Amino acid sequence: MVFWKNVEALRREQNTTYRWLANKMGVSETTVSSMRKAGTVPRATEAVKLANALNVSVEYLVSSSESSVPREIKKPVLKLIKDLNSLSEDDIKAVSAVISRLKP
Repeated sequence: MVFWKNVEALRREQNTTYRWLANKMGVSETTVSSMRKAGTVPRATEAVKLANALNVSVEYLVSSSESSVPREIKKPVLKLIKDLNSLSEDDIKAVSAVISRLKP
């Protein structure tokens, strides 16, 4: 399954263990092992915890496409995007103008 392939690739890339992931998620290593062996996408709460531990979005973990949200986009940037999404058009234009002035 794509989800666990992505988790495994990130885990290896970041040189972490399933024990470390379990600790970051606040669950036992057995729980992570059971989820992985089941081969299905875990419940939303566990998927979010896994994504947070690996510093990626849940969308990235479930996506088989390279066009998914790039891993380089860190959590603070994703939070800003979510916050911007709730603003009015006028507020978005104002924020955009500020960002334009900050660019080198």
